[in-house]
Amino acid sequence: MQNYILKSKYNAKYPKVNYIGNKEKLSEWIVQNLPVEDGKVLDVFSGGNSVSFELKKQGFQVYSNDILYASFVVGKAIIENNSVQLKEDVIDKALNYKITEEQRQKFVWLENKLYFPEEVDELAQLVSYSETLDDYNKYLFQALIRRSMIRKLPYSRMNVPWNNIVKLRDEEYSYTKYGRKRAYHNAKFSDHIRTNLYEYNAAVFDNGLRNKAFQLDALDAIEEVEKVDVIYLDPPYPSTMNKYDDFYGAFDKVFGHSKNHINLTDKAVFLENLEQVIEVAVLKTKYIVLSLNSRSKPGIDEICEVFSKYGEVTVLKHKHNYQVSGKENKNDNFELLATLKVF
Repeated sequence: MQNYILKSKYNAKYPKVNYIGNKEKLSEWIVQNLPVEDGKVLDVFSGGNSVSFELKKQGFQVYSNDILYASFVVGKAIIENNSVQLKEDVIDKALNYKITEEQRQKFVWLENKLYFPEEVDELAQLVSYSETLDDYNKYLFQALIRRSMIRKLPYSRMNVPWNNIVKLRDEEYSYTKYGRKRAYHNAKFSDHIRTNLYEYNAAVFDNGLRNKAFQLDALDAIEEVEKVDVIYLDPPYPSTMNKYDDFYGAFDKVFGHSKNHINLTDKAVFLENLEQVIEVAVLKTKYIVLSLNSRSKPGIDEICEVFSKYGEVTVLKHKHNYQVSGKENKNDNFELLATLKVF
């Protein structure tokens, strides 16, 4: 059995998560440009948890939150968890785990929708076994299950039509069309988990602070925490994440942890609902920091107009190309960081 060395914050590395809108390449820049150098930060829409991870590395006390269970398990596994690592024999135990027909029936809806029936058999075992694990072992294993589910799907999201999934998982078609066979789409879930196990274990480290992960609506998350030094916002903007629930909602449904949340993906109500978040947030912090892409709509001007009602606003700009933006748009993209210093 392989032994793992618990990482320190100085050499811990963020694992492969595959989350659309992830700020992995921007997280260091974002944290370096926060208005404080230490203290408590609430990451309200943590998504892939890359910013929360960088905050933890830089010595902040982190409150990671996301309404999606798919994000919450990552937060529990590598943000809140300071020391627990997953043993490799857990995978074999999961594959030998006997489930009832009633348990298996809970996964039937995935057949010929996201995965082939024989793949669903394996997934049902893995998910069912994960529920028998304790605390951070469970969340690490479920984070790895999430990674495996995403890795097997074209475009790393769960709302691709089945006919396209079948087509793109045909390795000869993929090679002819894109020059790559993408064999990883056809690997077993358990093979993906084995491949990523070391990396996820190596992402576990202790920064000496009590970090927490929540699965709450944005308003509830802000109400839940004590006063913090910074509230960081990276919401699912209408123009970039308008399929927010569809991208990873199937994972939440698999585990039975889907929750309702404030609507920030509808352009018609985005600013109104964002202001609801701001109204609650200004009571809990001195600084609110918001990330957005320069192509987001509503854009920075509209957001700054809302911010300016509550304090002094500054904006930073950083060149960044987004994978989802298309080749013709990549050179025009910037990441914007708006900081509100509350009155």
